[in-house]
Amino acid sequence: MTDRLGAVEALLGDLVGFASISGQPNNDIVGYIKTYLEGYGVRVHLDPHHDGKRFNLFASIGPEIDGGILLSGHLDVVPANPASWSRDPFVLHKQDGRLYGRGAVDMKGFLALALAKVPDFQAAANDLAIPVHYAFTFDEEVGSFGAAQMPALLNQLGVRPAIAVIGEPTGMKPFIGHKGGLEMIAELRGTAGHASDPRGTVNTLYYAARLISHLEEKANYLVAHPRHDTPFSPPYTTISVGRIEGGEARNIIADRCRFLWEIRPLPEDDPYEILTEIQRYVDEQLVPEMQAIHAGTGIDLIVESWCPGMQARPNSPAANLVSRLWTNERPEVVSFGTDGGHFQAAGIETIVFGPGSMAQMHQPDEFIEIAALAEGLGFLDRLLTHMKNAHPVAG
Repeated sequence: MTDRLGAVEALLGDLVGFASISGQPNNDIVGYIKTYLEGYGVRVHLDPHHDGKRFNLFASIGPEIDGGILLSGHLDVVPANPASWSRDPFVLHKQDGRLYGRGAVDMKGFLALALAKVPDFQAAANDLAIPVHYAFTFDEEVGSFGAAQMPALLNQLGVRPAIAVIGEPTGMKPFIGHKGGLEMIAELRGTAGHASDPRGTVNTLYYAARLISHLEEKANYLVAHPRHDTPFSPPYTTISVGRIEGGEARNIIADRCRFLWEIRPLPEDDPYEILTEIQRYVDEQLVPEMQAIHAGTGIDLIVESWCPGMQARPNSPAANLVSRLWTNERPEVVSFGTDGGHFQAAGIETIVFGPGSMAQMHQPDEFIEIAALAEGLGFLDRLLTHMKNAHPVAG
């Protein structure tokens, strides 16, 4: 196990060395993984974002049949402010049984494990009853943009996995459901003027305040009407405003305002129904008032991204797989989102399950325990044995 963990550590060090921050080109880390996989004779498919600067990576080992297990992780990491770290965030540092670096736990640790297992999977390729698929995505942290493209790529390749394991750091505990995320931008256009005479002007900050108040009222309504048939906490869809910017100075009427907000729905709720009601308020209440003053004003509600929720399915093939191979601990749900919603929506039974602690995600001096990596290797060893004997369709 020591030599194998050394291989994982070496891979993790290489992966952490790529500052693959969300929204930035990721061809360097993708190229590294592609070369690594092709070095073992694995065929790799790259799936570019429309800007041609960010890529998903997909690869398969084993028989070319339906079913099989998909191991998925995201390539991007959140930013790291060096001033908040006690070490270079993009150089892996080993100390007291921990490996420090941005992305070490979220989630390059899982990527390193999956890659370290490639030689074993490839050596057993002719003995596998079902295939193993690797799906590494871009920009999960800012809206699961890469995962949103992945179902189309799978259809294009004619690949139909039975089960997806999303290797987020869950402490090797199974999570079978999470809320979705409709990420929104509100842009308001008004008219500028001197604050000493606001007549004939449209101050976007006033209208932004009214729209935000409406969002708060809607959020409070949802709080007051929780669902009693859901395992999620809190047991209702949430609405939140996270950032606002606008105006130039105290004595200038603000002709522009922009704020970021979101709807985080229960898997059973339709966020677009909520958005339709909010859009109606904008169209029937706010915009007519604004345009009665100046025709060129208005409000745009822009959908930046949509990550579907994962419905909790405690008896799914994915949950049963983890129960058989690792733990019969009762599966749980979480309120934050993952790429898993896109895979479940594509008809793949999905579970969120991987090494490391959620408490280290997005933190300065982020780390993963070497013991957690050992657990991850143990699971993948059991998975390989399972895949030699699994049913070709059910996985």
